[in-house]
Formats: sequence, structure tokens, C-alpha cells
Amino acid sequence: MVLALMDGRSRSAKKLAGDAGVTPQTASAHLAKLVAAGILTPARRGRFRDFRIAGSAVAQALEALSELDRGPLPAAARELGFARCCYDHLAGQLGVRITEELMRPGNTVLADLGIAVGDSRRPLYRCCVDWTERRPHIAGALGAALLGHYLERGWLYRVEDSRKLVATLRGREMFREIFGIERAFFPA
Repeated sequence: MVLALMDGRSRSAKKLAGDAGVTPQTASAHLAKLVAAGILTPARRGRFRDFRIAGSAVAQALEALSELDRGPLPAAARELGFARCCYDHLAGQLGVRITEELMRPGNTVLADLGIAVGDSRRPLYRCCVDWTERRPHIAGALGAALLGHYLERGWLYRVEDSRKLVATLRGREMFREIFGIERAFFPA
């Protein structure tokens, strides 16, 4: 149920029960414990309650814990697998692939793109292990600057009320041109 909420949206107890394959009664009992522990936050919607992750610190902790589970991702989490915001940087298959390309020796992409991180109090670069790919992507001031660059230039756009990102046609072309990511890599 918790992984189904990692997209940043809220869901009803009934929907979460279906995602987890448990009865509504079982889901309610677990949801009550998750709310009491401060992991989830409930919100009233008429006579129903929706649930969401309690905040970015909780989401970050859950992502770290998900590295311990090597099982398949639930369907609700798989929809975030290609590209999503991981707080303020790019994650998912696309984030991992770009990270791998940037790590190649002699790479001049950052200079070519004109990425400037300025004077930041946060670390320039931090390795963030992706919970869907279980490989690192770039976080820190550099990760935030890169995602900002992709969004400002319209290479990616955010899906409303979600952490999911979608590559535009222009973005696909630019990711191919700059990072060598072929069209077949992108979902249809």
C-alpha cells in the first residue's frame, strides 16, 4: 500500500486494499497503524478518507527501505519507473541512464548544457539509489540543476498531482542528441 502512494497522490482505503490484494478490513487496520506511526496522513473526502505519504522525509526513508526488498514492484509503483521527480531531481530509468552517461570519462555534457549550480549550501553531488532501478542517480545541487534545465526547456513535463515525468518529443530528441539515448529506450 505504501509503495502505491509513492507517486505523491492520495488514494482511498478501498483502492489501496485492491493495490495490496487484501480485504478492506485488513487495509483499514494497517492504514490506522501507518497513520499512528506518522508514515501516512489521512484527508477527509466527504465520508471517505484518502491517504498519502506524510512528507518528503518519510518518502525518502521509504525509498531507502525499499532497497532491502528485491521483489517485483506493484503496478502502482511501476508507472513511476521510467521518469519521476525524486524530491527535486530526476529518477527512474531515465535518471539512472543519464547518470551513467555523465560518468563516462571525458564527458563535457554539463559544460555543453551550461549547467551552473551556483553557490549552494547543499552538496554539489550526492548519489541517490533509485528505488525502482536499484542503481544510483544524481541528487544534490547538480541533480536539481539538471532537472530544472530539462523542465525549463520543455524536455520533460510533470504529470499533475504526481511525481511522474513525461519526456516530450523535443526532450526525446535532445536526450538522444546529448546523451546518446535512442528512441527505443522511451516508452511508446
